[in-house]
Amino acid sequence: MLKIAWGITGSGDFMRESLDLMKEITRKYDVRVDVFLSREGETVLKFYRYMKDIKESFEKVYPEQGPNIPFLSGKLQIGKYKLFMICPATANTAAKLAHGIADSLITNSAAQAMKVDVPVYIFPVDQKPGEVITKLPDGSDLTIRIRDVDIKNVEILKAMRGITVMERIEEIEDIIKEIH
Repeated sequence: MLKIAWGITGSGDFMRESLDLMKEITRKYDVRVDVFLSREGETVLKFYRYMKDIKESFEKVYPEQGPNIPFLSGKLQIGKYKLFMICPATANTAAKLAHGIADSLITNSAAQAMKVDVPVYIFPVDQKPGEVITKLPDGSDLTIRIRDVDIKNVEILKAMRGITVMERIEEIEDIIKEIH
């Protein structure tokens, strides 16, 4: 069985699609997804009322207590997980990784995985110029303007060794098929 560590950060944009894809992958493939929530990832899941769904759908759900608690970085480094998926990834997470800041569960774990060649895959929600329309918890639309700095940080990530930036969320299933 393929074991994946999946990090969720605090983006409401693409949260529902991410959860649906996580469930689909575990249904279709011999894959176990262990979920690691940043502090803000947990906040956003509760805000959108998705926390019950995630806890019912995945056996292991670990909320962040500190940059190294739970000890995901160690598990990645000794091979407990084949890869580290970060989806959805906020502009804040992308910026931290792009500039070597490893002060949260997700950024520290990604940095440590990259040091030992454990593949890190990231789907940053803010990566293309223009405006994006996303859904609020009540179903109404919210228009978000992507900042130039966010696009620059994604470009930095694309040039880094050990991390793969996905431009479309659908790429995740292709990665799982290839590795599996």
